[in-house]
Amino acid sequence: MKTMFEKRTLLGVAATLALVGAAGVASFGNGDLERALMEDPSLPLAPSGVGATAQERPLASNLSEAAAIPSGVYEKDGRIVVPRASVIVPKGEGYEALVCANGQGLLVEFGLCERDEKGALVVGEDGTTKRRPLLRGLQVRKGDVLGKQKDAELVEQKIVAEQELLVARKEADKKLEIEVAEAAALVAQASWNRADSLNKTMPGSVSPEEVEEKRYEYVRAYKSIDKAKFDLEVNIEKVKVAEARVNAAEVAIEDRKLISPIDGFIDDVMQNEGQWLREGDEILKIVRLDKVQINGAVDAERYAPETIDGKKVVVWARRPGMEPQPLEGKIVFVRQIVESGHYYFYADVQNKKNAAGYWLLNPGSLVTVEICVDEDAPAPKAASVPTINPTGSL
Repeated sequence: MKTMFEKRTLLGVAATLALVGAAGVASFGNGDLERALMEDPSLPLAPSGVGATAQERPLASNLSEAAAIPSGVYEKDGRIVVPRASVIVPKGEGYEALVCANGQGLLVEFGLCERDEKGALVVGEDGTTKRRPLLRGLQVRKGDVLGKQKDAELVEQKIVAEQELLVARKEADKKLEIEVAEAAALVAQASWNRADSLNKTMPGSVSPEEVEEKRYEYVRAYKSIDKAKFDLEVNIEKVKVAEARVNAAEVAIEDRKLISPIDGFIDDVMQNEGQWLREGDEILKIVRLDKVQINGAVDAERYAPETIDGKKVVVWARRPGMEPQPLEGKIVFVRQIVESGHYYFYADVQNKKNAAGYWLLNPGSLVTVEICVDEDAPAPKAASVPTINPTGSL
């Protein structure tokens, strides 16, 4: 009877010899066999790096790592075929959006507001906007109102600002002070002229001090005209300030509304009606799938980035129970950094729905991409598309 230790040792040696036979002696460096025997034989072995080529990569320890390592790229009919590209939803490019709270306050309305034929919000008999519940999968459009936070205080601030604007406009329209100042200047000028003329006709009839005083009254009245005009200009500027306050109140009220920034569907709902929200709290996640990106990689030793950048691609979408469907796209970005001997590329692709109304390309799934390096190459056929099994391998 063999002990448990002996059984494990024999199994480890057998597994190691099997790995050596699969990898080949050429890729197994000096000391690798001894190291493999000393270590846990259940762990995957990696090439030693001595004399390793760009195609040699460490074996993945789990499925997610295996899916991340590009492999199986080949050429056919003037096209570069990438059998294991992935469908992704990139951030920061309008493919997904988070609707967040723009300030503190209660979530008093939560639902897709209905609009009439003219685009105006439909209001019910109770004075509130008619809404549809926000459920995952609900289709929304850019600009749709999905609810709002409590804005009663902001509404009152807007009313105060509007009243201040009304007063400022009345002040700006008041030109009476200018007219009064002009009339006073004419009277003072006439009084000064009479005193000066009388003193010239009858010297000494008016004292020099009195003449000088009347001249001062005239200058003062004349300067009052300038002051009245200056005050009017200030009142006009106050109107602009009051208008800005009204606009700021309107913006603050508008910010309390939850607006969909993109066309798409609701992927996640993180809050409930009646909850107190702080500024920045996430409320909804909206994702668009009418356009997605494909992430794949090509061998850096065989292809330069400029070889594939900007090229058209054909993406084969696979759905259980149906033939692969071709979708067209274009490579929009090729990374300049070599990772595991490969360049990663990104292609924009217009997604389509099947007869059941579901999208053909789903984020996270694996697809086959054909890069059209030769524009005159014949169109690919579905029969030539390699099959990917559920583990992600060819």
